[in-house]
Amino acid sequence: MKIKLKKYFNSSMLINPEKAKGFFNKLKEILKKEEEVTLDFAGIQVTTLVFLFVLFTNLWNEYGRELKNKLTIKNCSQGLFNQMLYLKKNHKELRTKYLGVHKNFEIAYLG
Repeated sequence: MKIKLKKYFNSSMLINPEKAKGFFNKLKEILKKEEEVTLDFAGIQVTTLVFLFVLFTNLWNEYGRELKNKLTIKNCSQGLFNQMLYLKKNHKELRTKYLGVHKNFEIAYLG
């Protein structure tokens, strides 16, 4: 199944962590039915690191290494790709940073 994120969110911007958490919950239900899902980032012009952090941290926590077999990313810009690499490399520091900014961050967004 392919999910066009611009169409799903009706926006070219992915910035809100609450929407990331809601999308994760929807994606989890889809992944129960589908063997593989493709996230199509075509038309997405802006993403925030916190949106990506919430979405991919929850996915990783739910699926672990199996995520590689379940999820494909398509049409990601170089900037988005760089954000994802940064997220992967700095996950622990970002977790501390976000927990410091929002005292209920972990309860609200990560599980």
